Amino acid sequence: MTAVGNRELWCPLASSVHPMRAAIESDSMAWLDGHAVMPEDRRTEFRSGAPAALGSHTYPRGTRAGTQLASDFITWLFAFDDLYCDANRIGSDPVEFSAVIGELIEVLEDPGRANSPELPVARALRDLDGRVAAMCSPVQRRRWADDTEKYLLAKLWEAGRRRAGSLPPLASYVHLRRLGGANVACLMLTDISLGCEVPAEVMCSPPMTALVKAAADLADLDNDLLSFARESGPGEEFPINGVTAAALHGARDTAAAVDCVLRFRDSRMRTLLELSARFAQSQDGPAADFSRGVCDWVGGHIDWIMKSGRYSQLPLGSGDWSLPR
Repeated sequence: MTAVGNRELWCPLASSVHPMRAAIESDSMAWLDGHAVMPEDRRTEFRSGAPAALGSHTYPRGTRAGTQLASDFITWLFAFDDLYCDANRIGSDPVEFSAVIGELIEVLEDPGRANSPELPVARALRDLDGRVAAMCSPVQRRRWADDTEKYLLAKLWEAGRRRAGSLPPLASYVHLRRLGGANVACLMLTDISLGCEVPAEVMCSPPMTALVKAAADLADLDNDLLSFARESGPGEEFPINGVTAAALHGARDTAAAVDCVLRFRDSRMRTLLELSARFAQSQDGPAADFSRGVCDWVGGHIDWIMKSGRYSQLPLGSGDWSLPR
């Protein structure tokens, strides 16, 4: 249980870190630098948030190569978000942003043909796609690519909502946030990192689909809760955040909006625990391993987010948002 002022982030899941964390984190930053994705004048600030450490927290049981691949993808996601979505005006302009999104989707749909000149962020994504394809089956690669494309298209939705200064009610927001958080795409690397493959009929079954959605929602809403104070500070743009959605649709004040998000978030944790316990008892080895990896992912994400320094521990509503572990 993680304290959030007079509230709590409930997480009964254990967390661990990959034994090769230091090497994986170093190699992810070197990989990103090798593709010149992050401009030199922003590298120090980018590194300070420990983006390359998240992979080792969320894929602690993965093979060295599998966790490295996942870590590189997560580091790419952070760089893309920082460069194009949050800290750059293009993320507020759906028209201009669509050109970048289109180039990245083209990489995933036609990886053998590179544009000239090519954005560094596109060149790095092409490298990731090739490595995913080399490490897994065509079905696994397609799952990851499809969910990465959904992520990119959902970022356009975010840009439109930011421009309009509006969000739908919380339940609808969570659906779109799930796509725009890239967490489903990250979770599609779980069995790849473990060196196994969940059969298509199991991965597409309602229980497994619900498990993945619950895990993604937990990461998104925890992120929202811990980043809202920073995102809603003076001089910041309209925050794409669950607290914002709740505040716009019925919550009487910020504290009530936070409580609304916490209740929704805790219901997703109960769903995750119920479904993961069911898979743990199954005779399907890859499904049980995947389910265990999903729980690793959720527990590791909370552990990382509390330690990374990426999210400001600022007052939110009437509570003291200091977060001891």
